[in-house]
Amino acid sequence: MAYTAENVEQAVLQFYQQSMVHPQIHEWLTKAQISTEAWSFSWELMGSHKTAEVQYFGANSLHVKISRFWHEVPPDQYDGLRSRLLDKIIEFGAGPKIVLTRLCVAISSLILHMTPENWSDPLLTLVQSFQGDNIPNLNSTQRLHILLETIRVLPEEFFSSSLAQNRRSLLRQELTKGLQHVLTLLQSLMIPASPEDVQDQALKCFSSWVEFGVPVMEGEPVILQVFHTLYNPNLFDTAVESLVNVFSHPDSLRFPYTIQKFLPNVLQLSEMFKKATESSDMDVCQGICQIVVALAENHTKLIIDASLSLDDERRNNVLNLIKMVLACTSIPGHYPIDENFSNIPFTFWYVLQDEILESDPSKCQLLLPVIQPFFFSLVEILLIKVQYPDDQTYTSWTSDEVEQFRCYRQDIGDTMMYSFSILREPLLGYLCSVLGSCVDKSNTIQWQLAEAIFFLFGSVAESVDLEENLYMPNVMNLIPKLPYDNIKFISTALYMVGSFGEWLNYHPDILGSVIPLILQGLTNSEVATAATMSLKDVTRENLDHITPFIHQILSSSQNALNSNTLKSKDCIRLMCSIGQVLSVLQFEEIMQYLNAILTPHLQQMDELSKQDPSTVVKNAILLKLKMLSWLFQSLDTEREKEEDVEEGQQKQVKVKSDKPKPVYVVLQQIAPVVQALVTKWIMDPSVIEAVCELFKKSLRTLMDDFTTIAQDVSQMLVQMYQAITHPAILDLSKQLILMFGEDECYKETSNALFRSLCDKTLTLFQQGANQSFTDVIEGFMNFLAQVMKKSRHIILNSGCNITGIFHAGIQSLSLPEHHTVKASSSFLIELITFSPEIPTLNQVITSDGHVLVDKVLRCVGGESPRSIIENISDILFTLNKVYTEQLAKWLHDLLAKEGYPSPRVNNQDKEQFIKAVLREKGNKRRGREIVKEFTLKCRGLFGTEYAAQASAFL
Repeated sequence: MAYTAENVEQAVLQFYQQSMVHPQIHEWLTKAQISTEAWSFSWELMGSHKTAEVQYFGANSLHVKISRFWHEVPPDQYDGLRSRLLDKIIEFGAGPKIVLTRLCVAISSLILHMTPENWSDPLLTLVQSFQGDNIPNLNSTQRLHILLETIRVLPEEFFSSSLAQNRRSLLRQELTKGLQHVLTLLQSLMIPASPEDVQDQALKCFSSWVEFGVPVMEGEPVILQVFHTLYNPNLFDTAVESLVNVFSHPDSLRFPYTIQKFLPNVLQLSEMFKKATESSDMDVCQGICQIVVALAENHTKLIIDASLSLDDERRNNVLNLIKMVLACTSIPGHYPIDENFSNIPFTFWYVLQDEILESDPSKCQLLLPVIQPFFFSLVEILLIKVQYPDDQTYTSWTSDEVEQFRCYRQDIGDTMMYSFSILREPLLGYLCSVLGSCVDKSNTIQWQLAEAIFFLFGSVAESVDLEENLYMPNVMNLIPKLPYDNIKFISTALYMVGSFGEWLNYHPDILGSVIPLILQGLTNSEVATAATMSLKDVTRENLDHITPFIHQILSSSQNALNSNTLKSKDCIRLMCSIGQVLSVLQFEEIMQYLNAILTPHLQQMDELSKQDPSTVVKNAILLKLKMLSWLFQSLDTEREKEEDVEEGQQKQVKVKSDKPKPVYVVLQQIAPVVQALVTKWIMDPSVIEAVCELFKKSLRTLMDDFTTIAQDVSQMLVQMYQAITHPAILDLSKQLILMFGEDECYKETSNALFRSLCDKTLTLFQQGANQSFTDVIEGFMNFLAQVMKKSRHIILNSGCNITGIFHAGIQSLSLPEHHTVKASSSFLIELITFSPEIPTLNQVITSDGHVLVDKVLRCVGGESPRSIIENISDILFTLNKVYTEQLAKWLHDLLAKEGYPSPRVNNQDKEQFIKAVLREKGNKRRGREIVKEFTLKCRGLFGTEYAAQASAFL
């Protein structure tokens, strides 16, 4: 269907009249917008008799053509297009607004194309044109709206347009020249006598130009006017946005003196903030908070410098600013119900403490006495804000509100860490004193306050000195004496104990106070998660001191597991703790406990293996497998044990035993059951993955002792992979081959395993199913890369299809996932690197290398996303180091084709690329830059700002 005005209008009306978006209509309209006919029909669609939707599409089409297809406009038509567009803007001066705004965006795009060569000083031209009286159809207010809207969208269009870097720099210079015209206009409009809607639009315009870059010194008069507009409720929100942009703009850092001049204006807002707090006007409170924090957070250097100033006024101003930040943090009520902005200042406290601690030591010592009182006040505030409401209120919150409060508490925890960096041990003393005061003589407790204290203690645990013995021992010894009648309270207490696990290793005498509380938590399903996490942390860090508590821990853990009240994750975590504790015992004791603990679970596994598949059975099987996996990972009888060498020093010593490892014994016991599970559930990915994870964790614990079962496991892997291709099978196979591939007794097995995995994976490529199994392909390529790097003889001795593997690597370069391409590139690079020393590989490269280079060039030319080019370029770099002559021939032969690899590059570009690639053999980074530059040329992006910004993320 032709792109005529009539057809486009019908399509637009049809598009908006349908309740659901019709993709075919959308696609057709998109193509119409970029067609050459759009230069004509866009004007017709903006006829006065058309609907607003049609007019908007016409205006938007005109903007698309001007912004992206300016090269289609002959230079002699520039002025005519500008005049016609300005006339159309005047025509829509009274609305509809959406059409007018789109036309203003279009004229902004026109300015960016015509300035300065064909339109010098466009801002002055616009100001003079729309402030004159030569537009009879519009009153002065309408003319101002057009002018302000055009000026407002100009910076936005500047940032959103794809411009070459040198062009962008030139335009920035030209627009900056006209900045004074803008500021003068805005200053004349932002006065009480101006209509409110004009002032509002002027504020928005100023905010837009601030983002473009208004030097604070030049904008000072307007900024002061913005402060005045804060007192007009109808202009408040827009004024807040403008001031936040002023103080947040990086350029404002160059003008600390001018910024400091605004401090009195900000401090004057404290009275407005106080009144808004009293009247519960949270919108005003939040707006003032945003202004205060924007200034404080972005100018911490100014704050710390002025806080040491001999000038009383200067010093008091910044200290009062910090007090305002504290006031914003301490707003009454619970977040996010009663207020939702007390989290805004959190970043300020981090930046402030970072600025202080990064100062010179002498300056830091001067700053700390000045700043520490504010951080103490902050801790007092956070201790209130972090508290839970009463249970009745809390249960009335929605799930979203509960999650927001959880995140808020986590942010408070992070802020406490920053505070501890400034306050150190006195912070612990403060929390201890509050904890003591909240427990009265009748031994009742304010659980919300005590819970908050424990939460804050847990937040700073990682920063507390491991040898701290003034405050924490008292806290830990007090914990078991408190009455716990609230689930949240005891959970937080348990989490806190776990967070001090490493500290407890230096104070083992306290273990007797906390371990009974942790074990008591195992009996309550509501706090079992906190108890199991705490037990895991404490046992992991205190194995050298855990012996007196082993029986107590194992008995309680066994009872908890047998109670069937724990969640799956709690069972898995508890099994990890059991393994850690058992590690310190002798073999005979370990096996006695294991028999008692594991027997019911192994019996259940055996029963489950015989049951018909169902979701319930599957979940039960997965739980048992994961429990055993974590037991095997943590039960290491050859762990590193700390031995005292001399006072103040410790040495890591490997504990050796002549007894078999318990994990090995249990593995032998469960082998028949695992085989039965694999046979019955061989097509289930989650069960297969769990079985592989079981063996992976066993392998890490047993190491060389895994040798005797490696053959049986390898045969099981072959069986599984033939039925279901899964990355977990490849990962476990990789570890087995790399660890035991050199052993004579395992060589035949490793060769068979490798060959079987390769043959099966190659069938995916032969069947064209590789795009449906990208996770498998990624795992296979990583598998090949590691084997090639560390055990490449297996590739030769296994009898696998080397040519097929090579071509599989080439095909994988076309897959859409970045990690898959990266893995494929790694394999191909390893293969190329070692091929000269292996005749078979060398023959494959010399005969089929041109296929690889063709694929690389096609990817570079645009067939693949740019995000993978860095990995692709390393292949060319490696080929150039190893096969220089062949690469030169392949590049010349392939790039000689017309339009290859992209019609956007000419023969000169190709020749330059070939020379640059062949010349660079020693600097991989430079090699990547060469390919990156060529791919930008192939995609028509070379020299654009978009490419420059995007390349930063590649």
